[in-house]
Amino acid sequence: MLRLSCLILTLLLTTTSSANVTGELNQVGNATLKVMFWTIYDSYLYNKDGVYRGVEPELALRIDYRRNIKQNDLIDRTRKEWRKQGIYADGSEIWLQQLDSIWPEIKRGDQIVLRVNEEFASEFFFNGELIGSIADPMFTQRFLSIWLSEESSYPDLRDQLVGLG
Repeated sequence: MLRLSCLILTLLLTTTSSANVTGELNQVGNATLKVMFWTIYDSYLYNKDGVYRGVEPELALRIDYRRNIKQNDLIDRTRKEWRKQGIYADGSEIWLQQLDSIWPEIKRGDQIVLRVNEEFASEFFFNGELIGSIADPMFTQRFLSIWLSEESSYPDLRDQLVGLG
């Protein structure tokens, strides 16, 4: 009974957290990342009207983690994806250092939302609370390309997020 109560409370907090950050937005698409037989996360893409046109203000990417993930693993994966897409540049390490100061360790059930503001800056929310931002619009474009670019490592996930799958 206690376990069920904790699960319900966790679900309510997660729903409330995402509602605070994406409440007035419409879902474009969603997808689940599975690697072999492990489910890594559920992802959701939102914007004002639910139609994906590219990176724009009020676009939000929400990731609900289904596994514990170390912060440095997230940073390393970001670097790897940028290199794979050919968009890793000299300034990338500065952005990765900023992420290192923003992102926490991820526990199963945690949620991170990136929301693009009017200046194309990336605002990061952890479990509904603003934890930091990166003001460079080029960062926003490159970071979101991990999920939204046609060069994404997971094209099926990308298609589902942008409403094609």
